[in-house]
This record gives sequence, C-alpha cells and structure tokens, in this order.
Amino acid sequence: MSPHKALPAVTLAAVLAVALPGSAQAADPTGFAATGFTATLGSTLQITEARAAYPTGPVRADVSSARFSSLGTVAGIYAVTGEHRTGGTAAEAGVASTELDLTATTLSTGSVSARCVTEPDSAPTARVRVNDAVVAVPESARVNVTGSPQPNTTLELPGGLGRIVLNEQVTGADGSLTVNALRLTLGEGAGLLAGDVVIGSVTCPSLVPPPEEEEQEEVEEVEEPTEEEPVVEEGVLISVAEDADAGHGVKDVVFDVVDERGALIDTCTTDASGRCGVAFVPGDRTYYACVSQTPAGYGMPAPDEVCDGPYRVAPGAEVTIHEPFPLLRAETGTEAGDEAETLPAPAER
Repeated sequence: MSPHKALPAVTLAAVLAVALPGSAQAADPTGFAATGFTATLGSTLQITEARAAYPTGPVRADVSSARFSSLGTVAGIYAVTGEHRTGGTAAEAGVASTELDLTATTLSTGSVSARCVTEPDSAPTARVRVNDAVVAVPESARVNVTGSPQPNTTLELPGGLGRIVLNEQVTGADGSLTVNALRLTLGEGAGLLAGDVVIGSVTCPSLVPPPEEEEQEEVEEVEEPTEEEPVVEEGVLISVAEDADAGHGVKDVVFDVVDERGALIDTCTTDASGRCGVAFVPGDRTYYACVSQTPAGYGMPAPDEVCDGPYRVAPGAEVTIHEPFPLLRAETGTEAGDEAETLPAPAER
C-alpha cells in the first residue's frame, strides 16, 4: 500500500472553524452549541460531558472515556462548533460508544452523532447518524436501531417503562433548531433512575433575515422567462478500511474527505463491508481520504498514515482509494475510538 500522508498543524477543529477564502460570512452567527452526553436520573444524578459553543467558546471539547460508577461507561464523547466550509456555521456532537446499565433497562451503542448547519440567510438543517443502538429490557424486549432515522422517530418501551426518541428536533420561537441524536426517557417504572439520557445534542440558530416592509404603491409584476439551471454532477470518493490481521472490512470507521487546502468536504461512516463514500461536486483540485475516528477495539493509524491521496474526482465518477486502510487491534495500535489530530498535506505525491 502506498504510504498515507498527513497535513501538518491543521486540526479537525480548525477545519470546521476556518472558512475558505472568499466565502460569504453569516451575519452575527451566535448561538451555536453542542453537548456530547447528558444524563438527568432521579433527583440527584446530573451528568454533562463535552460542551462547546460558538463564538463564545470553547469551540471544541473531547472526553476520551467517562465511567459513571456502577452505571457503565461512555467513550469518545465530543462536541465541536465553528464556521462551515460554505460560509455558514455548524455544530456537531456525539459519542463513539455507550455501555450503560440503568437497572430497568440497558443502553449500548456504537457511534452516535448529531450535526446542524446554518448557511448565511438560511434556516438551519440537521443530520443524525445512529450505529448499533440497543435498548434492552431484561426478560422482555430489545430495540435495535442503525442508520439515519427520520425526525422525531419514537419507540415505546414495554410496560410503560419509557420511550426512545431518535433524531429529536425542536424548533424554537426564534427559528433556532435543537437536535438530539438519541434521547432515552425512563418513567416511574425505572425507580430511582427515572429521567433522561441524551446522546449528541446540537443547537443552530436561524439566520433568515427579517422580512422587508411592503411598499405602499402596487408595482405591476412582469413575469420573466425562466432559465433551466444547469445540471451539476457529483463525484464520489470511496474510502475503505480493513482489519490488518484478518483482512475483512471494519464497520463504523469515520472518514473525512478534505481538499488540497485542508477544507472539510464531508464525512462518512463505513458499513459492514468496511466501505463508505462521500458525494460532492468536485472542483479543479485534489482530494484526500482521512481516518478521523475508529470503532471500539481498533486503534488509529500512525500520524503519517492517517490520510491517503491526492485523488482527482471527475463529475459523475466514482473513485475508490488505491488500497484499504489497515487498522490494528487496540492492543497493538493507539487507543481505540481516538480521533485524528491532523489532516493530509496537500502536496502532490
């Protein structure tokens, strides 16, 4: 496999927090917030891990692992906010894995994330990803969820114990949007642990300008002929990860696609085959595929092997990286679930 490259001194947070030259800036983009994990259980237990806000800061927070007494462990908790590559602003939060025993039920997950973006003069949009979420009620039922659930997908637990809400979206009176990737609500049947667990919560304000006052004089509208917008074809850069020893694909590996200047294009998460793709409208530049997060049990690649490229992607074409990323088991690599700290150098090989 050809050696992977690394961009020096460009962190993942910096990619999100620095807009590209010439991009339009949102007017007064305040009110962006992200929280990786919260729990309010019973009358005394209140937990908040990894909080970020823009522009007040901190714009990024990371907790590698948090153990909550006998309840269990949450790993890879993160929250990040900052200016988006298109000139808007974004907030993202989530976890790499969850293992909690709440007595009346258990909650385990793979990677879970929520992301919202507000472009200049626009309302916020959102995206949620849930991998291998399992809520089990002993001797009763199991609820399994993987994928990108529709907004406010609600699943009731048996016996009135509580409910799970996926991709919970709440629009404020000011047009702001709050998105919770996963909310587990336990009722009185849970005893002393009745309450809420929220994984991946983000808030983005609306940047839609106020409506202009209508003029008193009526102006006759002249219908102008419409022009068909040109069709812009997307290209796809496909990333691949495999177990370095067994040779099979590795699921839940998060890849970032960046351009030669270090600007983040988008992210994707591998399926069971170890593959995922990022679709985008390619420009006249080169692109890199970078491992930004690995699932539990695997370590991150070495810093000089975290990214692969450069690749040129033509409109309408699918480009697969030359060789899969070989991931080592955690005991022979770095700590599982860590995120990449650098992105690939734009220098051509």
